[in-house]
Amino acid sequence: MGADGRLALLREAKKLKAEGKSRLSTYKLEESEAIYDEVDEAGFKQVVRKRLMNEDFVVDDNGLGYADNGTYDWDHTGENEDSETEDDGPKRKKKKSKEKKDVVSKKQENAMEKFVSKSSSLLKNGAPRIAAADDKDFMENLLGEVEKASTREPTRNTSSRLGNFTNLSRSLAKQHDSPPLRSRPVNVTSSNVSREDAVLVELSSPHNGNTMDVKMEETDHTMNLPSSPSDLKSKSKSSIKYEQVSDDDDLNMSDAVGFNAEDDQDDDQGDDLAIERPTGASINIPVVSVNISASRPSLPKAKPKSLTDDPRTDPVEGSDMWTTMNSALPVALASSPAQNVAPTAGKVPLSEVEEDDGSVKMFWTDYCELGDRLLLFGKTKHKKSNTYVSCMVQVSGIMRKLYFLPRSHRVVNQIETDEQVTMQEVYTEVSKLFSKDKIEWRSKPCERKYAFDLPDIPHQSSYLMVLYPYSHRQYPQDLKGETYSHVFGTGTALFEQFVLMRRIMGPCWLELKDVDAKSVANSSWCKVELAVNSPNTVTPLPDGDAPQMTLMSIALRTVMNHKDNKQEIVAISARVFDNIQHDTTESPENLRPYTFTIVRPVGSVFPAGFEAEVKRKGRGTIWLERNEQALLSNFLARVQKYDPDVFMGHNLDSVDLNVLLHRIKARNVPNWHRMGRVKRSEWPRSFGRGGASAFFADKQVVAGRLLCDLANDLGKSVMAKCQSWSLTEMCSLVLGVNRYETEEVDMKKLSNWTDTATGLFEYTMHCELDTHFIAAVAIKTQMLPLTKQLTNLAGNSWARTMSGTRSERNEYILLHEFTKNKYIVPDKQQFNPAHHKKQDLDDDEEHNDDDAVVGSNKKKDKFKGGLVFEPEKGLYDKYVLVMDFNSLYPSIIQEYNICFTTVDRSNCTEMDDTVPDPPSSDMPLGILPHLIATLVSRRRQVKSLMKDPKATGVQKAQWDIKQQALKLTANSMYGCLGYTKSRFYARPLAMLTTYKGREVLTNTKELAESMQLKVVYGDTDSVMINTNCDVYADALKIGNDFKQAVNERYRLLEIDIDNVFQRLLMHAKKKYAALNCVDMNGKLETQVEVKGLDMRRREYCAVSKEASSFVLTRILSGEPTETVVEKIHEYLRELGDQVRKDSIPLQKFVVYTKLGKEPEQYQGGKTMPQVQVALKRKARGEKIFANDVIPYIIAGGEGSNFAERAYPPQDVTKAGSDLKPDHEYYLAKQILPPIERLCGAINGTDVMRLADCLGLDTRKYVLHNSADAVPAFDLVPLESSISDAERFQDAKRLELRCPSCLNEFQFEGLLVSGKICTPSGIRCDKCENHLAVFSIVAQLERQIRREITQYYNGWVVCDDSSCGNRTRQISVYGKRCIGKDGLAQSCRGIMRYEYTDKMLYNQLLYFDSLFNVDKAKGKGDVEVDALAEHNRASFEIVMGVVGKYLSDCGRRYVDFHNIFDFMQR
Repeated sequence: MGADGRLALLREAKKLKAEGKSRLSTYKLEESEAIYDEVDEAGFKQVVRKRLMNEDFVVDDNGLGYADNGTYDWDHTGENEDSETEDDGPKRKKKKSKEKKDVVSKKQENAMEKFVSKSSSLLKNGAPRIAAADDKDFMENLLGEVEKASTREPTRNTSSRLGNFTNLSRSLAKQHDSPPLRSRPVNVTSSNVSREDAVLVELSSPHNGNTMDVKMEETDHTMNLPSSPSDLKSKSKSSIKYEQVSDDDDLNMSDAVGFNAEDDQDDDQGDDLAIERPTGASINIPVVSVNISASRPSLPKAKPKSLTDDPRTDPVEGSDMWTTMNSALPVALASSPAQNVAPTAGKVPLSEVEEDDGSVKMFWTDYCELGDRLLLFGKTKHKKSNTYVSCMVQVSGIMRKLYFLPRSHRVVNQIETDEQVTMQEVYTEVSKLFSKDKIEWRSKPCERKYAFDLPDIPHQSSYLMVLYPYSHRQYPQDLKGETYSHVFGTGTALFEQFVLMRRIMGPCWLELKDVDAKSVANSSWCKVELAVNSPNTVTPLPDGDAPQMTLMSIALRTVMNHKDNKQEIVAISARVFDNIQHDTTESPENLRPYTFTIVRPVGSVFPAGFEAEVKRKGRGTIWLERNEQALLSNFLARVQKYDPDVFMGHNLDSVDLNVLLHRIKARNVPNWHRMGRVKRSEWPRSFGRGGASAFFADKQVVAGRLLCDLANDLGKSVMAKCQSWSLTEMCSLVLGVNRYETEEVDMKKLSNWTDTATGLFEYTMHCELDTHFIAAVAIKTQMLPLTKQLTNLAGNSWARTMSGTRSERNEYILLHEFTKNKYIVPDKQQFNPAHHKKQDLDDDEEHNDDDAVVGSNKKKDKFKGGLVFEPEKGLYDKYVLVMDFNSLYPSIIQEYNICFTTVDRSNCTEMDDTVPDPPSSDMPLGILPHLIATLVSRRRQVKSLMKDPKATGVQKAQWDIKQQALKLTANSMYGCLGYTKSRFYARPLAMLTTYKGREVLTNTKELAESMQLKVVYGDTDSVMINTNCDVYADALKIGNDFKQAVNERYRLLEIDIDNVFQRLLMHAKKKYAALNCVDMNGKLETQVEVKGLDMRRREYCAVSKEASSFVLTRILSGEPTETVVEKIHEYLRELGDQVRKDSIPLQKFVVYTKLGKEPEQYQGGKTMPQVQVALKRKARGEKIFANDVIPYIIAGGEGSNFAERAYPPQDVTKAGSDLKPDHEYYLAKQILPPIERLCGAINGTDVMRLADCLGLDTRKYVLHNSADAVPAFDLVPLESSISDAERFQDAKRLELRCPSCLNEFQFEGLLVSGKICTPSGIRCDKCENHLAVFSIVAQLERQIRREITQYYNGWVVCDDSSCGNRTRQISVYGKRCIGKDGLAQSCRGIMRYEYTDKMLYNQLLYFDSLFNVDKAKGKGDVEVDALAEHNRASFEIVMGVVGKYLSDCGRRYVDFHNIFDFMQR
């Protein structure tokens, strides 16, 4: 409002004030049109009936918009009954307010009911009554309308369309006070379906096998049909029974079955999944389906769309495959005798499991620490049924064991006195310590040995051994006193103390004596619960066969709840293998497991016809639940029923278990601790905090059940050939079957597939089939028997071995060995989890890296590892032998007796790289070499058993697993020596071992050369020898002779022929490919062996790997070079055309890259495609962790940064997607580079020709090719032979300025600029004023500093003139130009320094030469000689300035110490 407007308002207000009025009094209310019509009850009834008779009262936008049925729901309370809150339980603080609100709500509801009843009575008394025939026609027409509407194609949002019906039926059901509907299993494997258990009730199907007849109350009331809808509603509250609509023509809403009995408490918040309607039988009148067309013309029925007509329901690729495969798998019936997993319902009494002497034999598998009590879980034999049942034993009375080392002299106030210390004085001081803390304890003196790295600890001494309960406090590791200097054993864990004391080596049979079954009754979910009061009553028994176990493979399906930003579970499938041997060799396809799947609606209701689809095609039992809480409760009931000993899954440790437990907690599912075998009252404190604590909290919840994860560290080590470790890849490599990936999508995208019965059924079957794949891979790879054998060798827990903790296995085997030999073992150091990073120094089983790097401080902990010879690169067409030392490092430890107890490390420090001397030959055998020798000897014995022709296939398989475990354990013993987080870390011993390994390899190479053999490569424990033989037998003879010569040098070290290569392509260190000769049933065949090449890296897509494989096969084929080159070129032309025509499956363009850390922690993540894809997936709610392998596809489109065009594969491959792979990127970055490297060893082709075959722009590779053609070390003339004119032709001239006239001129020395030089010095060529020496020095030094600054600016420029890239940054590509766009796509040039060190050095030499009078003399010019002598003093001052900078220049010096250092060794 402007100033004029404000003035006008003020004048108006002033006028009204003078008249005694206000602006409000002058306001006039204008009449508008009526918003609604006022009618009486009779008129309102006519309006409602007119709406019902009108076909197009409200259009619901095909189920996506608002829907109405023309009536008013007076009983609707306004609650959102479809909502599912995270916390369904009442809050204590809101209890009173909620009760008050409920009372008010109830009053309002009663008032509304009275209003409706009153209106009905007024209608009956005051308005003319409609005839009964009209009433009947009205009701029949109304029901007919519903039936006709139900015949139409169901829409997506069925719940919103039918909301009023659902609310009405639910309101009536509440008033009947009837129990809620329970979930129903659809068991299609048997015609006679029985109830599974008391928790979940099956519902019968009287109509077409689908309708559920659920009685809402026991009494049967009869009544007359009311004459109006309002009368119908008022009378139906107390007299009408309801059944759920189940006809296929009635929207199939009943297929979204009711809910679980455990959901009674939150029935008001349940989902609207079912429609209920009056049942004629229950009110004693026939319900006739009358077509509404009797009242008005009916519309023609729309032709139902087929599955392929609806773009939303297109069959998913591969759906026929997995449904067919799933239907072909054998499934046990629910009523099968084999499924009687428990001999009795409930607990098993002690009398039915104890032996004749009162003891109980138990095979333990897992443990759990609860305060000062240790719980052991396992199996025991039930005598009556001759089956094995779950068992839990509580072991009490385990004592801490501390060792106090007495001082030689008493220390008072940190000052050592002359008073000697006796054991009695130590006892007295310890007694005061424990008395102060009110701890009961006992002690005795003992002799113990020590062989580790703590200073001032004698090798053997007397200790005071103290025992006290674990219920008391733990003392710090640095505890010291006046009479004792060290205390060992303060941090020993309860389980560790128990297994060391009782010498229990992994899962085995235990004999329990003096057991008590009453004190721990009902404290676990096991059938048998026992307790012993002393660990001395637990005795390991000799080796015996493990009992039969119950295995359960699990697969989940989740969707993203964007509102709460959480993953929610929509389906759980499980496959239960009951009472099978853990080391079974039977094919998984021949086993008959019991399968069950629990599924809930993706939205609010199941799609129409889903239950019928399940009954028609399904296998096993499928439970339909209404919400996530009922689904989880049902699953926990299944877990309790079948009581599995092992959970099997894919990404179970890192993803599925975490999601499952968090959803159980979020939904407040009762008895959540059924996931494990310990009954708990509260969740672990660290649960949900994230990090390492969350991992251990998850394990605490499932304690008692083992976790077999195919994708954790153990699974990755077992299936080392995998690159992404996805379930699809595992199925392909292990099972030889193709598994189709399903999209990991959110709720909206998932509905495109699962909004039809067929689509949801396929989705469910895919989840169920995954349980078979998981179990099959675990059984095929023998993960359970392998981990059991490894645990039996190490003496740790089976659960920890299955999580992949190799370093812990090494620790425990050494703990057992040193404890058995009366040694004090090192305490476990406490680390900060925030800075604790997993180390990979545990070494490969047989090979090690070039450098052994351990710990986080690489400068301190890095030491030389295995020796790697520089390879003789090229293509070898003669036989090449690979001579390999058998278990080099374990053999070196045995050969040189390297051990904590034998090697003197007193002079070695952490910062010193001095290698300790090996022990003398008369030194007794150490603990470590003795242990390794035992493992090697046992392996030889097992391998000899495998050669027995009478051995069965099962025996051979078991022995093979045992010898593998022995081999893995022996070969990994070296790893604990160099792993900084290990309590047995000993850097000097690791350095000595690797030093001897390098020495052995060097001596082996020298021996080969002395035998006139050519070593083309060597790596850590092997050498490759070129035999120059064309005959296999001749090459083998050379290898055997060399083997004998090497083995004669050593006592235990053995070398053997590992491989015989017919052809070898040596590319670089640890990168080669060869044709390996293999004896196949007496016939010599060749196999391609590849190591380290690009085709073995996950960063290259399948198209690139296939192209590399083809090229490599051609190179190793032995064909003429011309033929090989021609075939390669032709193949590349065809490949380029196929890529550009999009004729290659999209899955072959997927690139896999591993995240080294969390995606948010990458500073340059914008240029890294894997980081961008990880961030996109995290934005969708998916869980992404460090070390995850991220798949992605680079799609074409705008933008020079290809990382921004990286998408998850499902975004590119999904139906309707416009994204396509970037052809140029894949040809230039994925296909060309590896092929170029492979073809570098053959003549007749180069990168330009390869690029031309792929259809790439060859101009980008011209300079790159020419640069490669220049030898790296070209012959150049010596600097001393180059003239100054040639050397300094590019040097900058010295610019001087006259202080008087400010004239600038150049000075180029006495020979060139003699005219401006006089006996008095240099003068200006303009004013002839002489320049002072200090002025010349200042100007010269300024120019020198300018040159040095230019050098240190470090500008680099591309040598491709067409590029012109100039920058001060060096990319990760090294010297390669990344182009102006920074994508390394537009240029193939080399980045070179714009101002090199040689240019700076020449510039300094040039300045020095200008004032070098001796160099100017002797040229035959007398005048110059005279000027030189006159200016010698002043010129030498200037030369001194230049000389100072030359002396600081490192280019003029050569460090002979580094060159000839090898001569001092």
